[in-house]
Amino acid sequence: MRRRLYQAVVVAVSTASATASHPALGADLYDTYGNQPVYGMDPVPPQDLFEGWYLGGTIGGATVTFDSAPGGTSEADGILGGAIGGYSWQSGPFVIGIEGDLMAADISGGRNFNAGSNRMHTSIDTMADLRLRAGYTITPQVLLFGTFGGAWAGADLPVTGPGGAPRSADFFGWSVGGGAEVALNPNWSARFDYQFTDFSSETVTYPGGKIDYDPDASTYRGSLIYRF
Repeated sequence: MRRRLYQAVVVAVSTASATASHPALGADLYDTYGNQPVYGMDPVPPQDLFEGWYLGGTIGGATVTFDSAPGGTSEADGILGGAIGGYSWQSGPFVIGIEGDLMAADISGGRNFNAGSNRMHTSIDTMADLRLRAGYTITPQVLLFGTFGGAWAGADLPVTGPGGAPRSADFFGWSVGGGAEVALNPNWSARFDYQFTDFSSETVTYPGGKIDYDPDASTYRGSLIYRF
């Protein structure tokens, strides 16, 4: 009987002790660990994936409309490709930078004029741009951007028929455009962009007279970029 009473007392004391100490223990555990992030669930800190120097290759298509007097309007189209590079600064989701490109092109077209006795040939073989770029990252890996800057194109403009001759000209103007860039990893990204370029008019002199050319260009390009 005494032994059973002793066992009951021990059980009662142990139960009471556990009951009394449990809230404090729970509070200690909560204070110590409750506010700590769960391992593997920490939010990934934002990374400036689009900041730094970059260099890449670009390729695409172009359409150029030549308004000329005399001669009317002619269309030229074709492909272009080359190198693109620049530098970007990033602050949170905002990106700003400067970039340029130099491209070889095969953009050609033409039309007849003077009742078909002459033919105007329009061909652009080189293009280059230097522009500002500003954008916003809709996710850490996806950047939407716009661009604005200056442009240059080298063109061959021969005229065949009476009074015609081989000629060439350089055109300068401004360009505006936009696109999207996706970071594939911290170094590589892919992008697509559209550029509209309004070139100033140039007057070209032939043996048979002068022709004023005023081209506008639309280019669509995809690029693969490496960021240093």
